[in-house]
Amino acid sequence: MTSWSFPSSTRLRVSCLLAAAMLFVASRAPAQNTNVHGSLGLDQIQTQSQPIGFAVPCLQGTDFCLPPTFDTQDDPAALAQGCTSIKQPQTMRVVAFCFDPFTGLPIPGANITLQVKARDGSGGHLHTDANRPPGKFDPSSGLVGSDNLLHTVFTAPDVSGITEATVFATLPDGTTCIPATATIGTELSGLSAIPASGAGYTTTPSTGHDSNNIFANPSVGANLQQVPVEFNVVVQLLVFIGFLPPQSTPTLTYTSLSLTYGGLFDVDQNDTRSITNPWHPPHCGHRRGVEADLRIKNVPLQLRPALIMAITDQHFTMPVRSENPTNPTASHWHLRAR
Repeated sequence: MTSWSFPSSTRLRVSCLLAAAMLFVASRAPAQNTNVHGSLGLDQIQTQSQPIGFAVPCLQGTDFCLPPTFDTQDDPAALAQGCTSIKQPQTMRVVAFCFDPFTGLPIPGANITLQVKARDGSGGHLHTDANRPPGKFDPSSGLVGSDNLLHTVFTAPDVSGITEATVFATLPDGTTCIPATATIGTELSGLSAIPASGAGYTTTPSTGHDSNNIFANPSVGANLQQVPVEFNVVVQLLVFIGFLPPQSTPTLTYTSLSLTYGGLFDVDQNDTRSITNPWHPPHCGHRRGVEADLRIKNVPLQLRPALIMAITDQHFTMPVRSENPTNPTASHWHLRAR
């Protein structure tokens, strides 16, 4: 059996047209009945302030894209970790239908079923633990309406990456439409990686993500790189005026920023070389490129006031009580951009 799908350049042109018209974006394959095909397209009416940018390709090369949902309210594991209860779903209206490729028209009476699957290894998550959330359609099945379309809403998962959405359809006479699969990218745009090491700092890879853990908003990333520079200046000034004995300034280590496309950042909490609770916190934040964890085990107590000064001067707060200077046993400080 052979199959084909739109090349990336064609996908982009079709996606641009979808913003104004209801054309299909799908892959298709020859089957027993070559007269009817399933398809998935954007609805003419978008929800919320849906920031789908059809003038530029999706970052992961998908047919559609939208930002990740931020939902700790419905995640018992997140609430158990003390995460603030937040529910900020990101949605996209789409239509599913069965169409005649010779006329391009949707066919009446089709019974539609939508299936979703998360693609392993996407979104900066290299681990392939089970039960990765793919997002969901509501409704995920049903008969087309009077316009011969099934109107549905896709809600993005908290986890960034690629979802494969497949349309199945059956006509009233029992004819099965050729299934079609489109890809949906859950992604936060605008993040970039800081250098893995620089003046006065280094980074560590993350279990399950390798070096995909050093992404941030560009201005936040620039400020993170300035923290160790200012820290060194302050320490050496204190040494120069005799307030501190001669010493070198410790190298700072950033352990977690955000993943490549933002979204939920699951971690190896217990240093077991495997994710502690896949697809869930303990990281409540680290989703939007504005937070970083800074290891402080190697920073002597007498130098920490200088480090606090550098952190605040570079426009960061430390809002998590268990991960800031008020906790003497903290192994790292959680920085959040103001």
